[in-house]
Amino acid sequence: MKVFKHRFLTMAMVLLLTVILAACGQNSGNSANDTAASNNGAAGNTQSGNGTNDSAEGQAATKSYKDFTGQEVEIPTNPERIVSVTHLGDLLAVGVKPIGAGSLALENSVLLSKELEGVENVGDISVEKVLALQPDLIMVPTYTPADIVEQLKKIAPVVTLATAGWEGIDPLEEVKTVGEMLGREQQAEEFITRYKQKAEEAKAKLSEVIGPNETVGTYSIWAKNFWVWPKTRDAGYNLYEMFGLKPQEKIEKEVFPTTGADISLEVVPEYAADHMFLTVYEPDGGKERAEEVMNGPVWKSIPAVQKNHVYLLNNKEFWMVDGLNLEKQIDILVDLVISQNQK
Repeated sequence: MKVFKHRFLTMAMVLLLTVILAACGQNSGNSANDTAASNNGAAGNTQSGNGTNDSAEGQAATKSYKDFTGQEVEIPTNPERIVSVTHLGDLLAVGVKPIGAGSLALENSVLLSKELEGVENVGDISVEKVLALQPDLIMVPTYTPADIVEQLKKIAPVVTLATAGWEGIDPLEEVKTVGEMLGREQQAEEFITRYKQKAEEAKAKLSEVIGPNETVGTYSIWAKNFWVWPKTRDAGYNLYEMFGLKPQEKIEKEVFPTTGADISLEVVPEYAADHMFLTVYEPDGGKERAEEVMNGPVWKSIPAVQKNHVYLLNNKEFWMVDGLNLEKQIDILVDLVISQNQK
């Protein structure tokens, strides 16, 4: 009886010990899994910008940013996957390459084709294409439809920004805004310094061709429009602001306060400058309309036309007036003016 009792107790103790060890092993495994899940969650929050956890460096994964509409948006401190409808030249100016971009900006930033190689075209704007890219930040211009913005907010934080060509803001302020938003203020200032230096060199070269009392103007022929542009469209910013060239009087008074004036062909001579910088928007019959205008008597009567002081610019090279686009446009303007005035 004593032997049986002893064996029973021994077996019971072994069984109990086995259960305890199994339970400990399971708890240990769960703790490891919980830790991994917690780490994965923190990493995911840091990448998507939707979390408020601290990163390994002790910095917040997100920050609050007030966009152009006045909305406070919680955005990633260091976004890595940006989809931007516009502002491509501004992003590149501060050393950031987006993963996706709107078709209008992408197709009209031909000067940046090398820098934008591999960037996905998301239309203007396909929610499905944006979703497929899994961005952690989305940048949109003010003219983006409200319903589209609401759909995009379900994917990632959405920041609405002004654009120089539409709201008429200073393009360099645009670069600063993007730099501040992304925590790249130093890169923005370095770009602006470099850009201004290049503009000063260009100004000196152009002074040998365009006199201090001669005027300039920027224009664009479309299928049904003849546009006269202000400072923030086409070549205007470089010509007026950076090179310090004199605007045609009527343009300065009537067009500068606006986002552009659509005038009739008959009054074009009233807005004609001594040096005219012209683009042609070719779609929908714009190319044919431009040929008609430039072969007509009104156009041929303009002094700048007679003196070969009309400079035809590529519309796709001058449509975007942001950051790196502006810097690259400087060389084109200088080379065109000088080559066309060589004697």
